[in-house]
Amino acid sequence: MNRFNRKRQPSLGRIAAVTAQNFDADEFIRATRPLEQRGFSVAVVSNTNGMLTGRTEAGQDVNFVPASTVGEMEFDGFCALVLPGNSHSIGDSTQAALKKFLGDGKPIIALSRDVPLLAEAASAPDIADAGVAISMNGKMFAARGDAASDEAVEVFAQALAA
Repeated sequence: MNRFNRKRQPSLGRIAAVTAQNFDADEFIRATRPLEQRGFSVAVVSNTNGMLTGRTEAGQDVNFVPASTVGEMEFDGFCALVLPGNSHSIGDSTQAALKKFLGDGKPIIALSRDVPLLAEAASAPDIADAGVAISMNGKMFAARGDAASDEAVEVFAQALAA
């Protein structure tokens, strides 16, 4: 079948995934794959318009061209925000996006090094050392440990799809 003739499944919603140059590709995939598998469209958002390169633990390069910069993103076009572990290097614009999503009550998931960003924006210092943190329905949830973090990513995707 010609790939242009295939019917595309309607997207359940658009999710912004904020990342920066030299991102951890394994963390990015870990955070976004369950969302895509459930029918969400994931748009890469960054601090630059140029090509972003990440690397897997196996040494493979993964490249993305961001849909927009964090400062220029249209917040109303996204139903959730994903911080897959490298957004902390972007700085103030990531904090502004977090505050906007929190203020709008939209779900957020932050992994590894981005958890302190979410903890600060949500005034929840007790979760800053977690491996993953979720803001959903006005509540904060945190998980520690690799197995718990993987499960939290799955639960986040399931909850959004419900």
